[in-house]
Amino acid sequence: MTDLLAPGGGLERAIPHYEDRAEQRLMSAAVARALEDERPLIVEAGTGTGKTLAYLVPALQSGKRIVVSTGTRALQDQIARHDIPLLRQMLAKPFAAVVLKGVGNYVCRRKLAELASRQTPDVSLSSLVDWSGHTETGDRAEIEWLAEDAPLWADVTTTPDARIGPRCPYFERCFITQARRMAENAQLILVNHHLYFADRALRAAHPGARVLPEHDAVIFDEAHQLEDVATEHFGARLSTHKLAELVRDAHLTLARMPLWTGRGSIDVISNVERTGVTLFSLIRTALLGGDARVPLPPNLFAQPERQTAWFKLDTALEELARAAESESAPPPDDEEDATDAGARASLAGLARRARSLRDDLATIAEQTQKSHVYWGEVRTGGGTFLSASPIDVADLVRRHVTRAGPTAVFTSATLATAGDFSYARARLGLDDAEELLVTSPFDYATQAMLYVPRDLPSVADGFSAEAALRVRELLDITAGRAFLLFTSHRALREATTRLAELPAPMTRMVQGEAPKQILVDRFRSTPHAVLLGTGSFWEGVDVPGDALSLVIIDKLPFAPHTDPLVAARMQASAEAGRDPFAELQLPAAALALKQGFGRLIRRRDDRGIVAILDGRVVTKGYGRVFLDTLPAGLPRTSALEQVRRWWRQ
Repeated sequence: MTDLLAPGGGLERAIPHYEDRAEQRLMSAAVARALEDERPLIVEAGTGTGKTLAYLVPALQSGKRIVVSTGTRALQDQIARHDIPLLRQMLAKPFAAVVLKGVGNYVCRRKLAELASRQTPDVSLSSLVDWSGHTETGDRAEIEWLAEDAPLWADVTTTPDARIGPRCPYFERCFITQARRMAENAQLILVNHHLYFADRALRAAHPGARVLPEHDAVIFDEAHQLEDVATEHFGARLSTHKLAELVRDAHLTLARMPLWTGRGSIDVISNVERTGVTLFSLIRTALLGGDARVPLPPNLFAQPERQTAWFKLDTALEELARAAESESAPPPDDEEDATDAGARASLAGLARRARSLRDDLATIAEQTQKSHVYWGEVRTGGGTFLSASPIDVADLVRRHVTRAGPTAVFTSATLATAGDFSYARARLGLDDAEELLVTSPFDYATQAMLYVPRDLPSVADGFSAEAALRVRELLDITAGRAFLLFTSHRALREATTRLAELPAPMTRMVQGEAPKQILVDRFRSTPHAVLLGTGSFWEGVDVPGDALSLVIIDKLPFAPHTDPLVAARMQASAEAGRDPFAELQLPAAALALKQGFGRLIRRRDDRGIVAILDGRVVTKGYGRVFLDTLPAGLPRTSALEQVRRWWRQ
């Protein structure tokens, strides 16, 4: 099997610039053993290993049905558009592979036809109709001319609850039907983590129900994201957005089913909207603050006014569910057109969604599950969110993934802290998994320089102003071509103000000015660009070559201990007699730093500087964990002049 990846093998014959990677073959052999022995495996594969081919080759040669789950759309697209065609050239036997996404990613032919018949098509709708006539997938990702948040897309897509099934006249031509049928017959199915855990959560709540086909194994790439995804899918959540979507969909269904209107349904829908607005207004006043998670007081819903508002919304949701249910059954003669059938399916879905929101609201308000933490978030201009999140997902992952049947392989460039997998094992319940650490083939001793200044103020004392001056000096060395990565939105805003004017030829770009992928594309094509970002820009961004020569990280990326979920997990660790800083905060921050560092060197001819402006990495004892988590052999200096000399060389 590994001969395909070795010199003289199929990979060398398929690509023009082949490089032998012993690390890739080592990982490939380990994945093959895991699939053969049906034992879970955890693999850290350093940047440049070629890990996707390392697991795809044994996956396809195993003869088993494999699901590959990714954390980002970029990696999913890379596998679908690059790796799969390459494997078709390499392998002697053909194989079927399919990308499967959530239903909201596919245009619904029925809803598109209904919309086009109800209104005079404008340019966007006409373009959508034309595109639907020749697309093979119906996938939203093919449409570059439609804005990400365009209301039109919501009007022409459906939900799992609202699908009619075989009664729909478009069923055989339905893009969702076609994608799922292809998945049922495919050996390789590409999904993302959210869809995979939605499938696991659905199976747990409703035995026999499923989103994905049965499969023999699952390979999680970008597995460092799994704890956050599992936390979301096995918790409860209610938000102004979810209520607004329910109300919007109810009105859309109403427009297609006039009979429902005559039975007071408008009043029922309006009551959900009205009582929801009242409750969330009271919640926002109680939570105060903004753009940060805050714990929900245990007696939040016990206060009389808020309790009354909760009960009124609870009643309104139940009334909506009953009203929708009463009209969702087909007529006795079962003679109805597709529009009525679709509306009835939507009504049944509305009933289920209303009851689900009602249950989530009760879970959050009552706060009876000691295994969960209850928190809220008021985003400036972005809605209000209430959540009940499991404090520990290890047992949930163990129960619903690693011991649920499919063999599970977990891989990422960032799973080990200073060579130790203990943190990832504990967080994901990987007690009995085999492990493998594959180092990067890059020569960091010559390709990169780490700069950690010792002369800047502490991060708690006048740091931002001095750090901005040092950033300017670093940008002068490389003439831009830099990523500036920040640990908070506040730090990003401060730096954006302090770096408002950059000297020519540098061009400044800031997160939020455009969608992430558009900003990254602009960065790649703009000489001497400087991109300021936080959050998602720390990972999943690939800019090989001279366009990126400098990565500046403002502070060590410790998760804020005031975050309710972080605080609850630290408290649980302390109550168990362990050190929460060493067990949780330190390894999580070290892996996050490793992700940020990984933006710089993406191939063997890349060369550049990583600057960590937070002196704690060299002045604190725990700084050694951060340094040992970064690539071995990486040269380090605290002298800016030495950085200049290294760059000139």
